[in-house]
Amino acid sequence: MTAARDQFIEDVRHYVEAGERLAAGITSFDAMNIEALDDLLSSMSLTESFRIRDSATWSRTVSKLLDEFERCRRETRTSAALVLQEEGMTVAEVGRAFGVSHQLASRFAKGPHGDEGMVTMEVRD
Repeated sequence: MTAARDQFIEDVRHYVEAGERLAAGITSFDAMNIEALDDLLSSMSLTESFRIRDSATWSRTVSKLLDEFERCRRETRTSAALVLQEEGMTVAEVGRAFGVSHQLASRFAKGPHGDEGMVTMEVRD
């Protein structure tokens, strides 16, 4: 195996783990939202519902999970593009394999520094 292929395998593992954490977080967030909806339907004020549900913490948690998932997705996409090129695919073929333009596929192959201009969100605790 090549170093690029090993990196891709590791990136896929991280991507899967991030997806599992995101799914669990969204399931918990949904449960909290159902409870909050019940609060509102029972005439509780939105202020009180937000306070007892600690909405700010939930929001930050989901944002962090989404950010981690997106970071892992970009890393996996980048490492996959490198392996595909090692295996002989052109940038245009990599683009077709991903269903994107060859220009975007070229950005994948540039690695993390190719994410310049990408919007990322930092969530403060």
